[in-house]
Amino acid sequence: MLSFCAFVAVVKDVSGKGDTVMETLSMTPLVFSVEEFLKDEEIDVIMRLSLEHLKPSTVTLMDGHENRAATDWRTSTTYFLPSDAHPKIDEIDQRVADLTKVPIDHQEDVQVLRYEETQKYDHHTDYFPVEHHKNSPRVLESIDYGYKNRMITVFWYMSDVAKGGHTIFPQAGGAPRPTSMKDCTKGLKVPPKKRKVIVFYICCPTGKATR
Repeated sequence: MLSFCAFVAVVKDVSGKGDTVMETLSMTPLVFSVEEFLKDEEIDVIMRLSLEHLKPSTVTLMDGHENRAATDWRTSTTYFLPSDAHPKIDEIDQRVADLTKVPIDHQEDVQVLRYEETQKYDHHTDYFPVEHHKNSPRVLESIDYGYKNRMITVFWYMSDVAKGGHTIFPQAGGAPRPTSMKDCTKGLKVPPKKRKVIVFYICCPTGKATR
């Protein structure tokens, strides 16, 4: 069993929160946790604006997987909520920018996800390796052929659940790649908690993925 030591730091002057405590959950990859980052009224707005728009989640297929169904890996529902949909989304965007020190214009629209009982998303990376998408002009153009990519994921939890719902980092602490991408038993397991966010780096300054 892997064990993880927690360290805390304070991020000054975060919009809507003031001085904000970040707890370090892992150094490899870098994973941080922030309690009470969201407010109940913000969660209510996000859910209200998104619920009727949720559709089956898609995946960006790697080369060789073009004929596979998204549900082989992912069975949730998704809606990309535009930042201009409500003033409270703008407020959260600014809060995220203050926390991560990454400008708002580098952020994507909020990806709202709903996981019902038994639904899941198998182990994956949140960025797009050039070497895995050489046959996809759309993906290559979106990442400027490797000159840009996703760098950080800020994952928001908007509900409490009695069981399950963990976000899992199977190679945390330098652990080997799991033999099955469906194995949820190993690594760092972060339980969901309403209003909490976790922040994890998915790409190194060199452009190489973190694990």
